[in-house]
Amino acid sequence: MEMKKLAGELAFKLGRRKRDKPLSNCWLYGFLGRWRERLSTLKPSALDSNRAKNTTPEAVQTYFHNLKNTIDTLHLENRPDLIFNMDETGISPEHRPPNIIAPSNEKPHSVTSPRSATTTLIACANAAGSNIPPYFVFKGEV
Repeated sequence: MEMKKLAGELAFKLGRRKRDKPLSNCWLYGFLGRWRERLSTLKPSALDSNRAKNTTPEAVQTYFHNLKNTIDTLHLENRPDLIFNMDETGISPEHRPPNIIAPSNEKPHSVTSPRSATTTLIACANAAGSNIPPYFVFKGEV
């Protein structure tokens, strides 16, 4: 809808339309068809606002620098069975980001607010490919 609105405004300002109204679905599908190699419609993945603010190139670089130092210090270069990764993720039943138009080679994110009750999933695996069963944490009673 936003794309049709912006295109309608631009067409009006350029004198290509007499009214400042959104363009039709027919125009949108034609536009996407002409640019199918470079654009697609997709749903952005949810990205919590706190995570979005703290996931900077500098933070990622610092993480991998610290990881390399730890692996070197503990002599784990050839011990993938001793290198584990644990991740925790929240599954929210309420977030439904709208479809957006983006370059085909990108995976956009939709920043959300963490206000709904979530189920937590914890997973753990080592670098050799072994894993432990996932652990779910559901909202408890107070």
